[in-house]
Amino acid sequence: MALLSAMLDPSFQSHRIAELQLKFESLLSASLLDDEFAEDNPSLDQFRKSYLLAFYEFHQFPGHRSWLRISRVTRMAYHVGLDRLDFIASQSTEWAAVSDDDMREWRRLWWCLYRLDTYSNLASGAPYLINDDLMNTSFNQDPTADNPQKILLPTTCEQLSNVLPAIIADAHTSTENIHNITVSVLRQAGAATRLHLVQLPDGIASRVASVERQLAILHLSLPTGWLNPRRRAFSNESPEEHHGRIITVFHIRMAHLLLAIVACGHRQAGDWMTNWQRVLEACQDIATLASQWDSAFCNIVDPAITFTTFTALVFLDMHQKFDITMDYDLLNSIHHGITIMHLQLKHFGSLWTQAKLLACKCPCAE
Repeated sequence: MALLSAMLDPSFQSHRIAELQLKFESLLSASLLDDEFAEDNPSLDQFRKSYLLAFYEFHQFPGHRSWLRISRVTRMAYHVGLDRLDFIASQSTEWAAVSDDDMREWRRLWWCLYRLDTYSNLASGAPYLINDDLMNTSFNQDPTADNPQKILLPTTCEQLSNVLPAIIADAHTSTENIHNITVSVLRQAGAATRLHLVQLPDGIASRVASVERQLAILHLSLPTGWLNPRRRAFSNESPEEHHGRIITVFHIRMAHLLLAIVACGHRQAGDWMTNWQRVLEACQDIATLASQWDSAFCNIVDPAITFTTFTALVFLDMHQKFDITMDYDLLNSIHHGITIMHLQLKHFGSLWTQAKLLACKCPCAE
């Protein structure tokens, strides 16, 4: 953790960064996961190290080896019982002896792994390893609260509408837990695209409708102004809080974009133009979010949002090149959006190889 923090510290000189990268590469080469998890019950620190190495390798050395590492860490999490912490703590004497603080850290680790499972498999078009429907690990809550309500990941619209008020009411953990919720909805939108990829049309309509209903509940249940891309100065929102919030809005807009793309390929030809317009709308919303991004935060947030930026940029470029009926103002707006998102990718690319590769692959504003 200290190595990763030092590497992302802008005050470090370039030659020192090179030294740190060599140390990290040495750790990756030396850390055979079988050795890391030689014990049946690895410690919290051992698991943190394994997660951080998987996270780092995915973003810095993308490829099949990084996906394999994520897979093995995830499977070990299942073996240990991180997917069912609320059940296993009442059944195992070892888990029952874990302190409340450490249990919160184990939960946090599980939800970080849940996000990594989402991004890595959504980016590769692979099925998720974690099953949202078979999970009994609750969200973290304010430890000072009296008898807090246990909150599990909602998997239906009814559950979502029931848990959101409790999540929002806990100011200490609301952003973190809304983040988990928006990642979950993004996962479901990604699953709909996978149904389309494997040519299973019978399940697409119901899956898309379910995700659209959840998105509608999110839109109407989140605090006033949550979807606003700008910092809420009248609410005394800090820049850190602002960027933590708009990360969740990136997830929501990406879910809308994926559903619109699926709709273009699935619904009747008469609906195609309407759905193609939805694609444009989602891309413009993502470009607006990118325009509010402060590059100073590129080193303290998960760089996986670059997948959202890259996807929106590609489809904006398609609109720019192939819609011959577009008026000048709209074309100029699209051109500006492409420029903004490419600049955001380049900022992340100054820190992470994955983002740098995306920036190199994307069409630049001409």
